[in-house]
Amino acid sequence: MIGSFGFSGALAVDCSNEGLKRCAEPNGKSARFFECSNGKEVESTCKTGETCHGNGDTSTMCINVPAFKKRQKLMKRDTAFGGYEPLVNEFNGGMYGDAQSFNKFCTNMRSMMFVDKNSLGDVTGSVGNGVRNNRSKIGQNSQDIGKLSQTTQGQNTLIKGAKSFSNSLNQNKAEYSYLVADVATNTKHNKQGRDGLSSVMTNTFTATADGASGGSQISGVETKQALTNLDFALNAHYPGTLGKVFSGNLSPDNLGNNVAALSSGNSNGTANIFGSLVANTKEGTEYLAPFTAGAVQLTDSTAQYASASRMNSVFRKYQPSSISSSSTVNILNGAANAAVNSKGKFRSSLDNSMIAYKSTVDNNKCGCGNSDAYGSMMAMSAALAMTQMAAPSGSCCFPSRGGGAGGNMFLRSLII
Repeated sequence: MIGSFGFSGALAVDCSNEGLKRCAEPNGKSARFFECSNGKEVESTCKTGETCHGNGDTSTMCINVPAFKKRQKLMKRDTAFGGYEPLVNEFNGGMYGDAQSFNKFCTNMRSMMFVDKNSLGDVTGSVGNGVRNNRSKIGQNSQDIGKLSQTTQGQNTLIKGAKSFSNSLNQNKAEYSYLVADVATNTKHNKQGRDGLSSVMTNTFTATADGASGGSQISGVETKQALTNLDFALNAHYPGTLGKVFSGNLSPDNLGNNVAALSSGNSNGTANIFGSLVANTKEGTEYLAPFTAGAVQLTDSTAQYASASRMNSVFRKYQPSSISSSSTVNILNGAANAAVNSKGKFRSSLDNSMIAYKSTVDNNKCGCGNSDAYGSMMAMSAALAMTQMAAPSGSCCFPSRGGGAGGNMFLRSLII
């Protein structure tokens, strides 16, 4: 259904974005598209029966819409997760090192959003409801990442899991990066998609946290203080870049309140955080793709370098003086200690990175050529990197009818 592209060889105008594709006509109206190749736009066509689809922000796709809709209709059925178990299992396969399975997940999710803008809300809403309705079963098999990080065996489990997911991410870096950008674009303009995504993130968080540690509630007071500490450290040492992260609707007070809300099961807290981050990018969600690719590289380099002894060294060096029952609070305070300890060592690199970013984006088009947008994209990139590293070990599974661990795994949305 998602076929390879066929080239017709017709040359068009000069271009500078090497490899960029755009549909020749409005979305889904034609099989024709243009690709920038060696500085020239080359006209190409999709396979027979396929049409070109895109959102104007990320790479186009050739999709056989009738066949795709038929398959989607066959998927929809009355099951625990609305018939989307195959899609979830494609993600799970990727999380545990199956790059081909992960490619199918990314491709199918992007195709669904191109064919039907409401599909993201449908998928995430159905899976979110399934998690909520089966939270006790899911919680029975969840793991506490904080406890895993305290033992050599647990640390090795975390490292092994991070390397497995990194394998899939590296082999699908472009498609995955486009998927993240597409999701951000969809949720920004589609309330159903934003609500569905917030629902599945909140429900998986509370279900796994309850199972792993007996409770999901995170103190709003502790979170606000930890965020204030991190904000102060970043402003002191990286004022022009990372110091801009916690501003406006992303202030420590607002974030602390929303974290407390989502940890108690209120998906509005998740929606507010995600919505504020995406809103700061203005009309530049397309630029999330390279930041996502950067998160994939960071995940890989960290996983390959990591060892139990190195993890212990980092913990000893940056461990907060007061340990919280929430790993989220401990991580935030540890990050603040790391920022202070760095003494601005990376300021020049980050400043140069932002200069390059501002010179790359089309501010007249997106309004995103500023430090606030850069800071939000860096924040999302860091959150992705951490989640990608913890995902395989911080997951939970939905037991099969026989009582054993089934294949349907669910990612913990936040590290607790």
